[in-house]
Amino acid sequence: MERQGPSNTLNSIQLMFLIHTVPIGVGILGLVRFVADKAGHDAPLAILLSGVYTQAAVLFSWLLLRRFQTLGIYDIHRRLFGKWMGSVFSLLFAVYCLFAYFMTIRTFVELVNTWMFPLTPVWLLTLLFMIPIVYSAFCGIRLLGRYAISAFFLTAWIILLAYFPLSTGTLSHLFPIGSVGLNDLFQGSLLSALSLLGVELLLVYYPYVAYKKDVLPAASIASWSTILVYTVIAVVTIIFFSIGQLGKTIWPMLTMFKHVQVPFIERFETIIIAVWLVQVVNTSGTYLWAGIEGVRKAIPLKKGIVYSLIAAATLPLSQMINGRAEMNLLLNLLSKSGFYLMIGYPLLLWLISLILRRKGDAS
Repeated sequence: MERQGPSNTLNSIQLMFLIHTVPIGVGILGLVRFVADKAGHDAPLAILLSGVYTQAAVLFSWLLLRRFQTLGIYDIHRRLFGKWMGSVFSLLFAVYCLFAYFMTIRTFVELVNTWMFPLTPVWLLTLLFMIPIVYSAFCGIRLLGRYAISAFFLTAWIILLAYFPLSTGTLSHLFPIGSVGLNDLFQGSLLSALSLLGVELLLVYYPYVAYKKDVLPAASIASWSTILVYTVIAVVTIIFFSIGQLGKTIWPMLTMFKHVQVPFIERFETIIIAVWLVQVVNTSGTYLWAGIEGVRKAIPLKKGIVYSLIAAATLPLSQMINGRAEMNLLLNLLSKSGFYLMIGYPLLLWLISLILRRKGDAS
């Protein structure tokens, strides 16, 4: 467990960039296709609607955290349920974080296998990507906060490449707007859950935030800015593809970038994948740090031992997933569990704290 001091606290800017950038892992690369399966031409509206979910998650988390003042989710578990049951709940939350870490790195490995190095073994790519991920997580939350800012500026220029698909796309692909019912629009917004995950880590960041009064506005701005990015990408993607073409494309964002014409680069999408590793390290590393924090809160183990065990387990586990069907099954499990954990769990804990009349001490 990290000690909270000047060397490992987060300021409001670092918190805002963490909440903004961590959800933008690998889910964004195929986001529009999944949402358009249900919402059709109204996929941008469905994604915009999903901003309500993240804002609800931020609000419920803030209500819970404000009640316990300086405590994070792992200490709240102990305050509500006692030492032993609290440790069990902390381990379950940590397992979820480690699952998110693993699926992020494994999905990116599959992406690299598909687009760049089809003959490279999964274990080798996993090992190479684990090096910066484990290092960033091991260095702690302050480095992760600074890295999130760097990740944003190192990848923000990619949005400017929207000019190329827009210049060759067809504006009429956006129409008719409002062609699906409210139920399909709602279902489409739920399918964006995988790309929203990351907001729930506010429950882990909170003890390290230096200025607690800035948490709600910083988290709200960060979550809505993420939704804005997703909405812009959805609009550009649908202008470039027809709905029929989009349904046959696994990675629509990368497919769009295949059409970027640069005289001295033959396959521009490979540049995007290489740069995207920065975001993958950001997302996967932050989840790894959050998961190991929970493990060490529940079980008194040395930091190096826990990181070594998790890293050693990642390699054989990455080899056990065979085919896109298994990958989709696990990603679906992650998105559903993460969605309910993001919104329902902090609300449930807040209600339990009111019923049991538990809250944090002024100290």
